Amino acid sequence: MTVRPLVVRPDDTLDADTATYAAARSGNRVVGLTLGSVIPLPSEAKLVHLPGRQAYGMDRDGVPVVISDAVPVAAVLPVGYLRTYLPAGEWDGAGAPLPLFGYTAVAEHGGELVAAAVQSDDFGAWQEREDSGETIETAWQEAKLALPHNRLVDQLHDCAVDNRCYTAQNTLLRQHEGALPASPACNADCLGCISLQRAPVDSPQERMRYAPTALELVELATYHLDTGAPMVSFGQGCEGEPLTRGAVLVEAVAGIRARFPAATIHINTNGSRPDTLKKLVEAGLNSVRISAISFTDQIFRAYYRPIGYGLEEVLNSGTVVAESGGQVCLNLLTFPGVTDVSSELDATVAACSSMGVQQVQWRTLNVDHDWLRSLLPELSPGVGIEEARRRLEVELPLVAHGNFTRPVPVAPRR
Repeated sequence: MTVRPLVVRPDDTLDADTATYAAARSGNRVVGLTLGSVIPLPSEAKLVHLPGRQAYGMDRDGVPVVISDAVPVAAVLPVGYLRTYLPAGEWDGAGAPLPLFGYTAVAEHGGELVAAAVQSDDFGAWQEREDSGETIETAWQEAKLALPHNRLVDQLHDCAVDNRCYTAQNTLLRQHEGALPASPACNADCLGCISLQRAPVDSPQERMRYAPTALELVELATYHLDTGAPMVSFGQGCEGEPLTRGAVLVEAVAGIRARFPAATIHINTNGSRPDTLKKLVEAGLNSVRISAISFTDQIFRAYYRPIGYGLEEVLNSGTVVAESGGQVCLNLLTFPGVTDVSSELDATVAACSSMGVQQVQWRTLNVDHDWLRSLLPELSPGVGIEEARRRLEVELPLVAHGNFTRPVPVAPRR
C-alpha cells in the first residue's frame, strides 16, 4: 500500500485522466474537495496516518468510493488555522480511538499537498516559536532562582518543553499571556480533554497533581507581569476546571489586581459556576473565555458529560462578566457537520447575544472525528464551516472573530 493523496477536483470540468478525486466529510456526509475549499498545507502542519480507517474518494459521478490501495492520511494544523472538513476515511469501530488531534482532510494539487482549512487568526504573539530549547532552559533556571519554592515553575517547564505549550513558554520568557495553572480537579468529563482521560483514549498530557496556593499564583503572576507583560490566565491544558478552586482564585486575583491595576486577569473555563465567577470579577478578574461545542443540550451533554451544571450556568457565566464590563470570549470548539448546522448556528447566535460575547474564537476540536460522530445524534447537513463563520459575522456584526485572546485595552487616563 502507498500513501497516495487524491487529486483535488478543480471545478465542474472533469479530468479524463483522473478516475477518482479527493473527498472529505462533513459529519456523516461525504463531499468532494475542490480548489475553492482547500489551501496549501501550512509549513508547520503535520501529516499523519489514520490506522484502522478505510480511505475514501469521489468518483466522476460524485459517488463516494473506497480506495483500496491508499493509506488514509490527515493533516494536523498549526495554531491559527481552522479545519473546514474532516478526512473521508471510515472507521469500523475496532481498536482504540485515535489520539486527540484535529484531523483535517488533506489532498494533492499540482504535486503539492493541500488541506481543507482556512487561516483563522494571525496574532503575532502566537506565531511559531523560534526560541531554542536552550533559551527555554535558561529562562526556567532564572525563574527557579527568582521563585525557589514555587512548584508552578517546574510545572511550566514540563509543559513548555514536553507539550510545546506556548502559554507556558510565554510565562518562562515573561512575555504576552502568562499561564497560572490552578486546579487538578474538574467537574466535567470531556471527550476531548487533553490532560485526563478514561479509557479508551490516552491523554497527550499529564494533569497537574497538586493544588497551588494563592501565594504561589500571585508570586508567579508578579514575576511575569513585572516585565510589562499584559496578561495572565487561569485554565490551562495541564489542569482541570479552575472554577473548582474558587476561594483560592479569589484570593489570588485580589492579590494580583492590587499589584497590577492595568493587567488583564483572564480565565479559561467551562462556565460551570457563575456564582464563583462573580466573586472573581469582584476581586478584579476582567476577562473570560468560555468553551462550548454546542448550545443544544443533547450535544453539549454528549461531549462534556458535565457534573452538576448545564447550559443555564454556562450562559449565566458569560452574563456575569459582560455586566461587569469585562471581556467575554467564546471558545467555539468547531466540528464540521455540527458547528455549521443551521439549527446549531441559530443557537450559537442566541447564546452569544445572551452572554455578551465580544469575540468568537474558532478552534478545531481535537478528538477522533469518527469516534465523536458515533456518539452524537444525527443532524441535518451543515452549510460548511466557512459559510458558518460568514453567517455569524453577519448576524453578530459587533463581535470579533479569531483564534486567540487579546489583552483588555487599558482605558486612557483623564
